[in-house]
Amino acid sequence: MGDLIERGAVPEGYKVEVFDGRVIMTPSSPEQDWTVSDAKDAVRAAGIAREPVYGDVVITFPGENDAAPDLTIVGFDAERRKNSYSCIDVLAVVEVPSEPEDEKDYVRNVRKYGRYGIDFYMIADPLKKTVTLMSELHASGYGRVVEIPYGHAVGFTLATGERVKIDTSTFPTREASEG
Repeated sequence: MGDLIERGAVPEGYKVEVFDGRVIMTPSSPEQDWTVSDAKDAVRAAGIAREPVYGDVVITFPGENDAAPDLTIVGFDAERRKNSYSCIDVLAVVEVPSEPEDEKDYVRNVRKYGRYGIDFYMIADPLKKTVTLMSELHASGYGRVVEIPYGHAVGFTLATGERVKIDTSTFPTREASEG
């Protein structure tokens, strides 16, 4: 996947991931773009510099397919490897599903991100109009899962000490039939 990105072979407005041996090419939605933008603004408001906050940047997972989360926060000392970072440097991930009950976001990523030690995994779902915040790692995912309706603040404290508070009242929504 890294080679495709470096050669510019990914069409503009699409996100490409290899998942379970399949190439998945997903168009970005306006809701995804706005949600990620609002989340980035909240992360910056927490005093976190621009450099450790990325959207659609490749994260490598040893022995598994790489991922390109919608929003990733890495540690300040994270080592860049060409156009990617290692999962061991990831502090938090935000994903915005493009379809209802997206198995990749709600099942496979939960197991993967938890197994590889990503402290916080947040799913901002414009279709369900909820944020699912996962924390308390364990081998098969996360021990703590909290669903918060859009309109309420979501907060978590990174391992580096910064407290991130995201106001979800500005997150856009859409009906599943609009997809």
